[in-house]
Amino acid sequence: MEKNIEVIFNNFFRYKNNRFYAEGISVEDIADRYGTPCYVYSYNSLLSQIKKFKEAFQGFNNLICYSVKANSNLTILTIINQQGIGVDIVSEGEMRKAFLAQFPADKIVFAGVGKKDEEIEMGIKKRIYCFNVENEEEIDVLKKYANKYKKKVLCNLRLNLDMDVDTHHYIKTSKKETKFGIDMHTAAKILKKNRNNRYIEIKGFHLHLGSQLKDVVPYIKALDIVKKFCNDIAFTPEIIDIGGGFGIPYSSMDNVKDIKEFGPAINNKIKEIGTKLLILEPGRYLVGNTAVLLCRVLYVKKRYNKNFVITDAGMNDFIRPALYGSYHSVLPAKKSSGRCIKADIVGPICETGDYLAKDVEVPAGIKKGDIIIIGSAGAYCFSMSSNYNSRPRPCEIMVDNNRTVTIRKREEYRDLWKSEV
Repeated sequence: MEKNIEVIFNNFFRYKNNRFYAEGISVEDIADRYGTPCYVYSYNSLLSQIKKFKEAFQGFNNLICYSVKANSNLTILTIINQQGIGVDIVSEGEMRKAFLAQFPADKIVFAGVGKKDEEIEMGIKKRIYCFNVENEEEIDVLKKYANKYKKKVLCNLRLNLDMDVDTHHYIKTSKKETKFGIDMHTAAKILKKNRNNRYIEIKGFHLHLGSQLKDVVPYIKALDIVKKFCNDIAFTPEIIDIGGGFGIPYSSMDNVKDIKEFGPAINNKIKEIGTKLLILEPGRYLVGNTAVLLCRVLYVKKRYNKNFVITDAGMNDFIRPALYGSYHSVLPAKKSSGRCIKADIVGPICETGDYLAKDVEVPAGIKKGDIIIIGSAGAYCFSMSSNYNSRPRPCEIMVDNNRTVTIRKREEYRDLWKSEV
C-alpha cells in the first residue's frame, strides 16, 4: 500500500481514524450512498491546484488554458472558468462544452491534428482566440472561412522539434515520427508565404513535447531550439504556446519537481526570445490528483502463489493501466495495521489486460464488499471511459468539505441502447 499519500493528495484525501476521507466525508459513506464504481472529486483540491499553477507563472503576461481533454465534466469546466482560466480544445464537442460552461471566446485556443472544416468554420464564426495550426493544408481551410466571414484569424504554428522526452512512448508528441506538428523548414515556408495575408495572422508558435514531464529541463531545451530558429529566420513570435505536459505524482516515490520550479525558468526563457504572451495548457496538473475512483470488491481469488482482487470497476471505467501500463496508487477504505499480501487488482471485463493495478500490497483480510480507492483518477480516466462489455459508465461526485453533489449521473442500462435503431 502507498506509504505517504500526502505527497499525492495534499491532505484533501486522507486517513482519519483509519478510515479514508474525501475532504470531510468518509469514502465508505459516499460508496454506500451513490454506489460503485464512483469517481469522487475534491472541490478544494481543484481550487488549490489552480492557485499553485497561477502563482508559479506569475510575473509574465500569460493566458492559462485548461486542456479540456483531461476531463470535460461541465461542473469542472464551470469551476475552472470561475477562476479566470481559458480552455485548450481539440474538437467541436469540446468547443460546445466550453461555451456551455460560459468560457469567453477570447480565452479559447483550438489545437488538434485533424480539425474538420466545419469545426474550423465554427471556431471562426464564434471568434475564438486562436488556432494552433498542424499542417499546410489547414492554413488553406482557415483562409477559406476567414474570407467567407471577413474575419482576421490569429494562428500559431505547432512545431515538431524532433525532440525526445522521458515519458511513455504513446504520449511523446514532438518526435518526427509522430503525427503532430510541422517541421521547422516547412514552418519557415508557411511564415514567408503568409506574411502579408489579409485574413491569416500568424503570431507565433505552439509546442507540446509530451505528457507527464517531471522537470523543467525539456521545456528549456525546446525553447532554446525555438530561439535559435527565430534568430535564423529573423522572426520574433508575439506568442509562444508551450502546451501542457506538466507532471504530477502518481506515487509517493515519483520524483516530480514542484511547479514553482517550472514557472520562473520558463518565464525567463520566454523573455529572452522577446515574446509578449505565454500560453500554457495544463490539464493533468490541474485535475489529476483531485479525484479518486471507488470500487467494491466482488471476489478474492487465490491461485497457486498469485492473488487476484476482483472489483466492480474495469478497464471500461478506468483504462489507463491497460492502455499505458500506468501506475495508480491503491488504498483500502479501512486502514489496517495487520499483514499485507500482494495482489493484482482486476475488473470483470473479458480481457486479460483488464487490470487496475498489478502486484500491489493489500490487507491480507481483504474480502467481498470492501471498498478500494484508486488514486490520481481526475485526468484521462472518466474522459476515456467506455461502454465496453455493455457496462454503464460510473457516476461522478464532487465533495466540498462536508457536502456532496452529483456532477454526472450513473448511466442506466437503457442508456446503452437509446441511440440504436
